[in-house]
Amino acid sequence: MQRCLVILSQQDQAEVLLNMAAQFLARVNGNRMDVLAAREPPTQVLGNMGLTDESAAVLRENQREWADSLHTIFHRWLAEEYGSGAERLSKVEVNWLDPEITVDRIISGYGKDADLLIMNFPDSRDSDQKKLATRSAIFQTGRPVLFVPPFWDRPSGDHILMAWKDTDGCRKAFASARVLLAQAKQVDVLQTPASPMPMDILPGITPQRVELKPSDDASKAAQSILDEVDALRADLLVIGGYQHNMLYNRLMGSATDYILAHPDVPVFLQH
Repeated sequence: MQRCLVILSQQDQAEVLLNMAAQFLARVNGNRMDVLAAREPPTQVLGNMGLTDESAAVLRENQREWADSLHTIFHRWLAEEYGSGAERLSKVEVNWLDPEITVDRIISGYGKDADLLIMNFPDSRDSDQKKLATRSAIFQTGRPVLFVPPFWDRPSGDHILMAWKDTDGCRKAFASARVLLAQAKQVDVLQTPASPMPMDILPGITPQRVELKPSDDASKAAQSILDEVDALRADLLVIGGYQHNMLYNRLMGSATDYILAHPDVPVFLQH
């Protein structure tokens, strides 16, 4: 896992995401960070029917100002984190990207080339494109996504809590997270009494088993996981995301939606 893609959205959360990306690359000895401020095409904001030349120009200018503000934050952070260009070359490759781009091109052009996507938790301020980008990152890239809480200022990955359920998504998440386990000081696996410890995908690791009471209520099950995160003072939660289809989630609720609505701890998620 050598390359991460940082997808920026809110200016007040940009530095948090960049810090997490630098920390992640240092933990896994990664070598490349791509930082994306995806400017929204006017047609995705208003659609072709409501678009005039004047409104398109205004929207493009607003998006340019948004990306420029993020670039200012990025440029300052880059100098503080990695030093000058000559110093930086010996550490990690860092690329700034701010194209006007649709969500499908974000995924095909950038998301699938990365080993890990890093982004903020869903935010009420997110535009429709940014909401779509979040779901596409989860469902269409085939890559793990690391969601970072706003204003997170602690190390992440020293104490990892892995919520186990024998599903394809969870197995993928556990397999992808293995690169982080060697550097962790403590690894706990949260599981129901009837579920066996997934040692086949945790080779060389001796995690501590933490029992989780089973629940048919998605929200209660998710809150139980978050309660264990708090009780154990874990700094990273690993989960398989969205095990059921969209209709089931709407009718019965989704544990993943619940966890993403409560940005208490960084969440390493894979579908």
